[in-house]
Amino acid sequence: MLAKRISPDIFTCTSLIYGLSILGELKDAIRLFHKMTLENIIPDVYLYNTLIDAFCKEGKLKEAKNVFVAMIKKGVKPNVISYNSLMDGYCMLKQVDKAKDIFNAMAQRKVTTDVYSYNIMISGFCKNEMVDEAITLFKEMHFRKIIPDTTTYNSLIDGLCKLGRISYALELVDEMCDRGQPPDIFTYCSILNALCKNHQVDKAIALFKEFKDKGVQPNVCTYTILISGLCKGGRIKDARKVFEELLVKGYNLNVYTYTVMIRGLCKNGLFDEALTILSKMKDNGCIPDVHTYEIIILSLFENDENDKAEKVFCEMIARGLL
Repeated sequence: MLAKRISPDIFTCTSLIYGLSILGELKDAIRLFHKMTLENIIPDVYLYNTLIDAFCKEGKLKEAKNVFVAMIKKGVKPNVISYNSLMDGYCMLKQVDKAKDIFNAMAQRKVTTDVYSYNIMISGFCKNEMVDEAITLFKEMHFRKIIPDTTTYNSLIDGLCKLGRISYALELVDEMCDRGQPPDIFTYCSILNALCKNHQVDKAIALFKEFKDKGVQPNVCTYTILISGLCKGGRIKDARKVFEELLVKGYNLNVYTYTVMIRGLCKNGLFDEALTILSKMKDNGCIPDVHTYEIIILSLFENDENDKAEKVFCEMIARGLL
């Protein structure tokens, strides 16, 4: 552009800085930012937001805050996106209190919060086991006539489930349906996982069938949760049936799914079958990790299957996993 004597404008610079940020080239992005200011191209709120968001995603909150302060000094008023980016950045670093300070500052500076603002804070609280604080914000949304979306509900449901508050989570699922926000696979995975961890496998199976009947398609993660729950509940035949169904349907299983099934077989003394799954796993192009091998080796040694254990151990060494 410069070679053809075409002067870049604010839109061009913003696009270039955004592209550099996406590629992780923040130093180049900042260099371009300083260069454009020397060329008397005045940054606007969208350009500042691009830099703030890029720094936040890199976990560089000090730099993001510096950009935020600089924009205010230049007379550019931060908007809801500016604040949301900072809140998200602090939540990513588990600094939820600082994120809440930013959230509160929005009201003081007469910047209207939106559903994304609440989603960031609710997710941040739930990931830090501060579910009651998340519920308070959720109720505030209703009071302020801000309609929660699927992300809002999923964050809160997942947080409740991880603390074993399944009844409340199920109430929120009903509320989602009543408000025209159909639960998705992530909603059901959270509840399924909680039911299995609380030894309510029959309820988990019933829920699994229910959402399949509603047209919500389970994914590998869903099946893995169910297999794990069945194995821990001593229902190895049912777990095997679900696992075989995955293979027949051609699902691309990951190392975690195979490892869950192998652990279940080993706990039930079905070592030959576990070794068959290990072999099948490799045939299907899924490479076992250290955890997979450790489960089999320890189980074999504990049951005096020393020769088999040593053979698997040698294979583990040959793969460079020790």
